[in-house]
Amino acid sequence: MPSSIFYGVLVALIWGAQPVVSRYGFQLGLNAADATLVRYLASGLLMLPYAWRRGLGDACGLGWRKGLCLFLLSGPLFSLILIGGVSYAPASHGALIHPALVPLFGALISRFGLRRQERFSLISMGLLLAGLLLIGGDSLMDGHALASGAWRGDLLFVLSALMWALYMVLNKSWNTRPLDVVALVQVLSLSYVLPYLLLHGMHAFEHPPGLLVLQAFYHGVLVSVVGVALFNWVVSRLGVKALMFNALSPLFGVALSSLLLQESLKPSLLMGAALIVAGLVWSLRGARQAPQTQS
Repeated sequence: MPSSIFYGVLVALIWGAQPVVSRYGFQLGLNAADATLVRYLASGLLMLPYAWRRGLGDACGLGWRKGLCLFLLSGPLFSLILIGGVSYAPASHGALIHPALVPLFGALISRFGLRRQERFSLISMGLLLAGLLLIGGDSLMDGHALASGAWRGDLLFVLSALMWALYMVLNKSWNTRPLDVVALVQVLSLSYVLPYLLLHGMHAFEHPPGLLVLQAFYHGVLVSVVGVALFNWVVSRLGVKALMFNALSPLFGVALSSLLLQESLKPSLLMGAALIVAGLVWSLRGARQAPQTQS
């Protein structure tokens, strides 16, 4: 297997398992505020030397207006919302709703917000929306899920997808360097530590050390730094074909939520997952073909 394909699949696995690891932490008592602290302590300190070399005075070359905007969209607030979603809804919902809505929101923001003539497929949008309706309908029709507030988690996943889509569109519009953005956001996120300590004290560190290390390593190192760096490397080797690996993330997330968290996979959820993956593949197929039509 070529190394580019191997690392592309690895990135999809890392990102697909993110809600599963978050849900596992929640089940052991780690709330969204605690998990966010542990995440950014790890990633912020890890990326501080790189950000320092790039120059914090001008926000790693981004400029503070752009830097602060991207920080608000992808920093601690984003983490609180995304991880907060698994406090209510199953990890499988997060593994499906978030990646399904990012391309939808991204296309709408780019087309109607920035007035860019982005190509998007009505077929892929229809498939994604159909899958989302099946999953959302399951949360509303299932009495247990409704009583547990799963719909609240689904709404938080929707909000996180909107924030991430805007973050991605702005990065593309501003032609930023991905690693510079990651470094700046992680370092600025260290500002979350002080308000957390004032409000919650040392509560996060009362959890088992193994749980804290897992969350810090997975979210702070694998998701925030390694995943981004690997994905950029895969893109440099495969071009837009690398986007196809994004369609694997929901499959990994759903499978791991069942295997590791013993979440039940209802027929409606499986049908929704199939529709969402089909929609992602269809939309990414269009992205892969676009350069060919322009040459």
